[in-house]
Amino acid sequence: MPPGALGHPRVGNVATALTAVFTSVAVAIVALVGFRDSLRARLRDTWPAGVPVLTQAAEILADYLEDERARGRIPAGASPATLGAILIGTTHLLYADRTGTPSTPEDVRRAVEAVIPA
Repeated sequence: MPPGALGHPRVGNVATALTAVFTSVAVAIVALVGFRDSLRARLRDTWPAGVPVLTQAAEILADYLEDERARGRIPAGASPATLGAILIGTTHLLYADRTGTPSTPEDVRRAVEAVIPA
């Protein structure tokens, strides 16, 4: 999350961060890694859970949402880790089809608004 993002409109912060992750070159490389068995095996040795760039993004997002929850901006009963994983998966689905009309930041924003409790 951007430095100083806490306390600002959380939906916009989260949507901007997710858009940045899924439009980065790092995510484009994930598809290439998928075709290299030996590279996938080496990655699993050092990063056993998920795709590194997406797992790391989910962890950062969960930390941000935890801070927002601690400040009372997200309901106390919400699970930041679960919300982070849901948002990563949802955004991934928005950007997965590279042959159709690309998703827009507004598509991501609507998804975030649907997932993060008010």
